[in-house]
Amino acid sequence: MSDTRTLLIIDDCAQDRRIYRRYLLKDPHQSYQILEAESAKDGLALCQKILCDVILLDFYLPDMTGLEILEQLTRERLDTAASVIMLTGQGDEAVAVQAMKKGVQDYLVKQHLKPDVLQLAVRKVIQHSDLQTVLTKTRERQRFMLKQAELLAQTQAALRKEQKLNAFKSQMMTTVSYEYRTPLASILAATSTLKQHGVKLDESKQEKFLQIIEHKARYMAKLVDDLLVFNQFESNKAQFKPQPLDLYHFFSGLIEEQQEKLSDSYAAAQSADRHHLVYEITGNYKGFWGDGGLLRQIFVNLISNAIKFSPDGGEIEFHLIGGEEQVIFYVKDKGIGIPINEQENLFQAFSRGSNVDTIPGTGLGLAIAKVCVELHGGDITLESQVGKGTRVIVTLPKRSSV
Repeated sequence: MSDTRTLLIIDDCAQDRRIYRRYLLKDPHQSYQILEAESAKDGLALCQKILCDVILLDFYLPDMTGLEILEQLTRERLDTAASVIMLTGQGDEAVAVQAMKKGVQDYLVKQHLKPDVLQLAVRKVIQHSDLQTVLTKTRERQRFMLKQAELLAQTQAALRKEQKLNAFKSQMMTTVSYEYRTPLASILAATSTLKQHGVKLDESKQEKFLQIIEHKARYMAKLVDDLLVFNQFESNKAQFKPQPLDLYHFFSGLIEEQQEKLSDSYAAAQSADRHHLVYEITGNYKGFWGDGGLLRQIFVNLISNAIKFSPDGGEIEFHLIGGEEQVIFYVKDKGIGIPINEQENLFQAFSRGSNVDTIPGTGLGLAIAKVCVELHGGDITLESQVGKGTRVIVTLPKRSSV
């Protein structure tokens, strides 16, 4: 015998209620606790007090029709757990359809009602209700599990981000400590010399020491700027603000800035005036929308790398190629090049080639350039051979959809 279910009969006919009770209590497959109500008012009152599994509802009642009772049950959410079987004295297909639309589980005609028919109908609606309950609980559990999985994924992502940030901070401290040591030592040595022997030095030597201080200070400032910029990218605080740009004049201005830096007396002495910038432009470069600040970061880092890793001098080429929907520019040098097996990792922060020797640097230039390119919705790649130089290619859409 299965568990006892609560069943409510709402019918104004006492004889019909006795018949339903007798039929159901003879069911060998299901036991019931049966409640009775002779009016809609009494039936609704019982529904407010007791949670019923099944309601046998007469279609015609003195104070309300069965459909009106259904509407009130639904409106007051009193049939949350109950399955309703409508009973009527006459078979009416239109009424049956209307009742089903209102949420009735079954529709039975009193004249044709037999014990096995009523018993089977009630058991079926109970089974259907149980199945719906199982499905609802399953869906709720699935939603709960999905929510838990999402929370777990978010937690893991936050943990990975925190670990990555901690690793970045640790690497940043190591880089700053290491990269600051040499230029700082040069600044201190030059300052000490000027302080102790400045009056004995001629003007040209004094100027040389001042240029050393200025050059090393600029290098240290660039180091700090790179770290701050990359930290901004890592913290997802970078903003992409596109506007129309005349790329020819934009890059011409940046080329002039680099030429001026190369021609200052200290830099010229260090490079023996052997670096020469070449600027070439082809195709349709007009109609480009981009972020000038981010483009400047890309250009400065690529040109700086090309100059720095060409210690023997030579031409540094900058080519701008315009197309209908995109622009391509690349920086090419004839410097030390990059080992093939290390090229893939060079766009990661703090990654440097194994052949850089004593050439200073943080390994952030290409990483910064890559983020700036990706914010434009573009792509950056490189080609290099050890001892023969490097070419870094940037492809940008004229109108980014990012």
